Amino acid sequence: MSTHNNNLVPLPFKHTQPLATLADDILAHLANTSESTHPDALRPDALAWQHLRLRAFAHSGLPLVHKDSGPLLEQYYAQLSFILTKLPSETPLTFPWYPLFISPSSLPSTSASGAFPPTAASAAPLAPPLALPSLEYERAGVLYDLAAVHAALGTERTRNDEAGIKAAIAAFQTAAGVLTHLLTLLPRLHASLHGGPAPADLSAPTVTALRDLCLAQAQEVAWQKAVMDRLKNGTVAKIAARVAELYALARGAAELARAGTADAQPFAFPEDTIRYLAIKEAHFGAVAQYRRAIDDLGANRYGDELGRLQLAEDKLQEAGKLGRRGVPDAVVRDLKASRASPLPLVLVVLLMLARGGTDAEDNNLIYLSPPTPASSLPPIPPATLARATLPPTLAAPLAHLRAPAIFAALVPRQVAEVLELWEDRKRGWVDERVEARARALECRAAGLLTQLHLPSSLEASHQPLGVPPAVLDAAARVQAEGGVARLEAMMQDVRRVAGVNARMLKEATDTLDRESTADAAHRAGHGPPRWTRPSSDAAAQPLRERAQQLEAVLRTAGDSDALVRAKFGEWEAALRVLEGGRDALAREVPASGGGAGGNGRGEGEGEGEGDAQRDRARRALRALLDQLADLRAARARVVDAARTSIAQCEIRERVLREAERRAAEGRARGGEDEGEGEGVGVGAREGSGLEEWEELLEGEGERLMRVWDEEMRRSALTLPTSDSPTRQAQHSLLASASATPSAAQQARERATAHYATAGDKFVEMLQNLQEGLAFYAKLGKLLGELRDACRSFDYARTAEAQDLARALSAAPSLSPPPPSSAPAPAPAPGTPRRRTPAAAAPPARGPQGQGQGQGGEATPRRSTRRAAQAQAQAQVQDGPASPAPSAVKTPARSKKKAAAPAAASANAKEEEEEETREEEEAGEREEVPAAAAAVGGWDPSQGIRFG
Repeated sequence: MSTHNNNLVPLPFKHTQPLATLADDILAHLANTSESTHPDALRPDALAWQHLRLRAFAHSGLPLVHKDSGPLLEQYYAQLSFILTKLPSETPLTFPWYPLFISPSSLPSTSASGAFPPTAASAAPLAPPLALPSLEYERAGVLYDLAAVHAALGTERTRNDEAGIKAAIAAFQTAAGVLTHLLTLLPRLHASLHGGPAPADLSAPTVTALRDLCLAQAQEVAWQKAVMDRLKNGTVAKIAARVAELYALARGAAELARAGTADAQPFAFPEDTIRYLAIKEAHFGAVAQYRRAIDDLGANRYGDELGRLQLAEDKLQEAGKLGRRGVPDAVVRDLKASRASPLPLVLVVLLMLARGGTDAEDNNLIYLSPPTPASSLPPIPPATLARATLPPTLAAPLAHLRAPAIFAALVPRQVAEVLELWEDRKRGWVDERVEARARALECRAAGLLTQLHLPSSLEASHQPLGVPPAVLDAAARVQAEGGVARLEAMMQDVRRVAGVNARMLKEATDTLDRESTADAAHRAGHGPPRWTRPSSDAAAQPLRERAQQLEAVLRTAGDSDALVRAKFGEWEAALRVLEGGRDALAREVPASGGGAGGNGRGEGEGEGEGDAQRDRARRALRALLDQLADLRAARARVVDAARTSIAQCEIRERVLREAERRAAEGRARGGEDEGEGEGVGVGAREGSGLEEWEELLEGEGERLMRVWDEEMRRSALTLPTSDSPTRQAQHSLLASASATPSAAQQARERATAHYATAGDKFVEMLQNLQEGLAFYAKLGKLLGELRDACRSFDYARTAEAQDLARALSAAPSLSPPPPSSAPAPAPAPGTPRRRTPAAAAPPARGPQGQGQGQGGEATPRRSTRRAAQAQAQAQVQDGPASPAPSAVKTPARSKKKAAAPAAASANAKEEEEEETREEEEAGEREEVPAAAAAVGGWDPSQGIRFG
């Protein structure tokens, strides 16, 4: 049904594109990420996903407007919710969706079959699709199109009988409920984008505007039903006032979406849509005032009647000034005529005002009731009959899966995250509580040996000639690892990768600076009041903070590289000697001057008791060094055993059992908790995370690490100290030697210690450079991600700026009045003020077609009032008059006022009007809750009941 024959409009659909390779792409992703399930076992599930999406959107990328489309989209939504319990929302797959309102100058429309007509706009969308790697994005698009299907079904219902009206109201209320649910899921969508630009057509103001549009149209159909049931004029006025209020809210949200907010990009709502909302708002504001004017007439509130008629005329003129371009013909006809009254509502109001205009002087003279100013008119309290209704299949989607769950064989996503966190914890425990403590103990032992010049001093004392074995071992290590050339090559590699990382960081910051400069130019060109999108400083703040963090890390790494280069410069000469082998070392390590076992003082000087004492000291020291070496080897074996044992410790079954227990508790709590937790994890609720698993992880970790903590504690107790036997044996060896060692002996010991230490420094620098290369590789990955994020940010902001610039250049503002940035707040009860305009026509008195006759009003009979006024006029001018003819009955209150003095008439009039108003409001309070109660108990499949 075309919108030109309908005074209600559907929601625009979100186009998508078929994903012919969805199954293959998801299987390729699972092959790289799933360690527990083979991808071939998941192929049927992947194909089922691809087939279900194709059924939901067909090859055109649009759902059909049919009663079977709703359950199909609900089923796809439920499957996506279940998939989100197995997979993270961020995936390598991208889901393309076109923005809303692909035709920027027309209202959304549906053909007879429910699909968009084959126009150029639908065949070739003006904007490219936005493809995002987020399952939350796909789910939001599905949920929105489900709301659009319900809204389209509501517009296609024939509303000339009670069944059609009930079905239309049910459809619009369901559409509003779906959009309300979508609003609750938008934070998850934004979180899945990790600070990237969110789709402007799925922002909170945009969805709110369309939600309020659905509620307004549901309330409008309820108003039509109230007119058909001939409810009191005061009741109809309250229902119409709520219609106007909802259209005003929708218009305010749409204008807020056009302007943009701190959390949402500007979205170019079509002018025709905002014009349609403004006309409806003004029209129903006039309808509410007109109906209340009839009510005031019956209650003899003549001043209020004239004031409300004047206000209704103002609102109708306001609707006429907005223009008709792009507005459905049926909406324009609502302002003109209906079956119940061949006169347009505008003319009806003008005729009533014309009749009342000649009586204005009569009111002033007789009834003391001049037209009430608009600011003094009592506000019309709105009566809400339409409310957003969420289907149970969306409130608890996992409980309404009517087909086998897709990827049920996969480990739940939160379980996988817990297991991944467990692996990270195990690696951390090995590093911090085993390897780090072992390294600290090793450094203390090495420091003590270096302080005692061991084992080089022992070897120098035992072997006064030739190169000591410790130095030869150091030279062998240096030669085996490539020597100085390898260190120089690795330092060059470190400088190269550090430069690459620095260039990536500079490229990222330059991209942000370039975008900031472009944004400043746009802001200066269009002016800050019009260029309302967030500034670059605010939008790019997370990226700039990340860049600053990585820059600090890169600067610290550069300082560490400088220390390694300085260390290399200090030990380069010694390393080149070690690299030269035995011959080079023989030239650098002097002899002590004596033969084997001598002390450098003569051939026979070391014989006798002194030599025996030195030999005993050497053997004791050698035994202690061997014992220390055994302890160090045992500690290394403990570290290896701990590394292997901790890596093999699994808690998979324990976590699965705990997850199932929590899921069962969630199901026992009911569908509401399940609906809150869908997409988060098995049994998890919204806002919950891995912190609720901390107790389990900490308990398992303590049980696992208890034995290895004890092993490391025992290993620390065996470390040599200042009064250890090793130090005492070294002192004994020195005491057994000559009291004054020769210069040659001292030089040999210094050279031996120097080159042995050089070998240790070589190993240390080699490890530092290897760690540096690995560090820069990881840092390069982070910087690459930052650079790509900055590029994506620049691309999205540039496209957004171009769209906003085109919108500012091409879109004239509606007149009158200028658009507001937010919907006006509802007046406080009892506050006299002019109500916000609303747009729709007054009701007819009988069943009408949905495209016609919903806006006209029949002219009420005014003979009673005119006769009373005529009689009062005659009494004032010509004295008492004869009773009026029986065909024209004069109200008793009017006769009473005419006979009383002017002051008494005024007081009596006020008292009687107050009594009459209280009686009428009591009757309306009885009538409106009856209709509202019928709405509150309605069945979504049956629509709404009245009366």
